[in-house]
Amino acid sequence: MIDWKSILICSGMAIVLSIILSIGGYVIATLYVGYRVGEKYPAGAIHGILVAFIATTFVLMVNLLIFKAIPMGLIGVPGTLIISFFVLAIFSGIFGSIGGTIGAYIKKRTY
Repeated sequence: MIDWKSILICSGMAIVLSIILSIGGYVIATLYVGYRVGEKYPAGAIHGILVAFIATTFVLMVNLLIFKAIPMGLIGVPGTLIISFFVLAIFSGIFGSIGGTIGAYIKKRTY
């Protein structure tokens, strides 16, 4: 069962930490969500993927607004935006699943 409270807390953590630490923020947040759910490895991986995907989507949308991608013509080629979103989603999912699995492993080793 998916723990949405943990996902929302860790997504917020990932967003804030990604501003400060870049990819390190995602890693720390996914480790924490894996530790927080800590049931089994697949649960940690799924929660890590969801946290990374939500945070990546939010950060991408904010970057588009801040850097005003619309006047720069990036929206003029929607294929580029869609492809970059999917590439970011895939890589964040990979980092998220690894971080969530390691977090669940740490929780299992501690208890």
